[in-house]
Amino acid sequence: MRCALPVTLALCLVGGGAWAQAPQSIIVYGAVRNAAGIALAGVEVRIEGTALRIMTSESGEYHLDSVPSGRVTVTARHPGFHPDTKRVTLRPGDTKKVLFTLEGIPEALDQVLITARMDSAVRLREFWGRRMLGLGVFLTREDIEKRRAQHSFSLFQGIAGIQVVTMGGEPTKLVTTRRAATPARLRSAPGAECPMQYYVDGVFMSAEMFSIDELTPDMIEAVEVFRGPSEVPVQFRQTDVDCGLVVIWTREPPRPTKPER
Repeated sequence: MRCALPVTLALCLVGGGAWAQAPQSIIVYGAVRNAAGIALAGVEVRIEGTALRIMTSESGEYHLDSVPSGRVTVTARHPGFHPDTKRVTLRPGDTKKVLFTLEGIPEALDQVLITARMDSAVRLREFWGRRMLGLGVFLTREDIEKRRAQHSFSLFQGIAGIQVVTMGGEPTKLVTTRRAATPARLRSAPGAECPMQYYVDGVFMSAEMFSIDELTPDMIEAVEVFRGPSEVPVQFRQTDVDCGLVVIWTREPPRPTKPER
């Protein structure tokens, strides 16, 4: 009976030592924002030299588990932005917060401005500025021409978070699937349609007043699509944008030419 205690104690020491030497998981987490401090969704965050990568959520946050220890390089990449890289030293059991700020690439904007008329460039300055922030979906005149759409509503088909509702002779509706949870009218009727609102050339047009059918693709210069309150820029939030917002910029008519004499 005297041997039982030493044997048990020895087993406990061996077991405790094995438990203490078990590898401890390393976590890297954080968020990605643009230069204005707005969260960026869909940004790839990766640990260089490994298969570890993840896309940021709608709030711009990410979480990577089982990261290797030692000196590692963490990179955030998103189209239209310069990548941001951080180097951190990790030890077993570490939980490291790494924040990224992505700067927009202005070269694409410069190319468009060179080929545009000066008055058109000034009018669309807000469009290009918001496009560089990375929130929402943006269609340029070049994007519209590539789609070769016969109807304007076709430009919105395939955009995540939006449904195009066409019913016989009824006006086409653009309906968002990212409903806000706060308005009482949406909570009381969760299956009800949630039509998006419009701004056309800077003028608010409610879904009851305006339909995308009123414009042909040839009449549109650029489109901004914001699929819910979290994407809608601050300057548009004074209106009802719980169901999202479509900002449309129409094309300028060609300048009249002098008749030949």
